Amino acid sequence: MTIPIHISINARGLKCPMPIIKLQQAIRTLQPGQTAEIFCTDPGAEQDLTSWCKVNRHTLSDAQLYNEKGTKVWRFLITKSSS
Repeated sequence: MTIPIHISINARGLKCPMPIIKLQQAIRTLQPGQTAEIFCTDPGAEQDLTSWCKVNRHTLSDAQLYNEKGTKVWRFLITKSSS
């Protein structure tokens, strides 16, 4: 099943806490059930985003690590909670 993306965030090259700040700003614009996509190169992104989703009760729908021109890039899908 394909998850529809409502907003995409490019956080490549940004270090913590900037990917989280950009995600928080984007999530505020979404309705509950809508999904944000964020691309990160920060090595701590997986742990940071997973923790942030748990604390804020959003759903981490998908996390993929891939190679983009020799750089490791994380792609996360976060679905906004209703609370």
